[in-house]
Amino acid sequence: MHMPITEIEKRVYEEKIHLLHELDVEEWASICFNDNHFRLIFIKAMTNLIKDTTLASTSNWSETLLLDDYDAAKEALEKILLEMVKVASGTRKVRSLKMKTPNPTNIKGYTTGQLATYFGVSTTTINNWINEGRFLKKSEDGNLDQVKRKTTNEKIRIHPDFWYDAPSGVRYQVKEAVESYHDDIREWQESKQSNTVNEKEQILSYLDHFKKKYEGEDFNAVFGNKDWNHLTTEEETDAAMWSFFLQRIADEEDSRD
Repeated sequence: MHMPITEIEKRVYEEKIHLLHELDVEEWASICFNDNHFRLIFIKAMTNLIKDTTLASTSNWSETLLLDDYDAAKEALEKILLEMVKVASGTRKVRSLKMKTPNPTNIKGYTTGQLATYFGVSTTTINNWINEGRFLKKSEDGNLDQVKRKTTNEKIRIHPDFWYDAPSGVRYQVKEAVESYHDDIREWQESKQSNTVNEKEQILSYLDHFKKKYEGEDFNAVFGNKDWNHLTTEEETDAAMWSFFLQRIADEEDSRD
């Protein structure tokens, strides 16, 4: 059974892994494996890695179960970790994948409106990030300098090779966010054909999880009036994933009209 992993989930996973630079292993494990989102993504990733084994073909773990049932997630982790040793000690054929990366050389840069779409925020938020110096460009001496407007109302473009400093402390290039946006669209479309779990059911399971987590409140009630630059790491992750899946539902409804 293949368990799809979205680009947002990849980003959540990577951010947790990067915490190893700041924490000792014991503290890191305590924080990460008590985070049900990380546990879910970890289980999905490991299941996909051992997809040719008996465990992967016989397991029937749903995302809702792994998110909301701690004991089920714990049992899944135990089985997967034991199976990993069997797989690692055997001989396996490794398949290499060629990744295509868009060439940004001829791109003048993205407008604030385009960036708002790719980052899943408002144009106002993008402008605030520019004013805060969150977008960086490499100078001739190799240093990263803040992207600044020469005048207050200057229309500015952000090149794909520029960098972005997220409030969580993670730094990545703008083109990574753009690629993630397009990859999410492709992955969700491909999942309709390659996965047994219906796309809408998968999205609704996430939405149901977030609603339970925040005591029945909807997205706007929880995050509508909050300053996204002052969210905790957990809130930032929840807000990004929640808004993404809400947008997927809205896009599907629009396509029917």
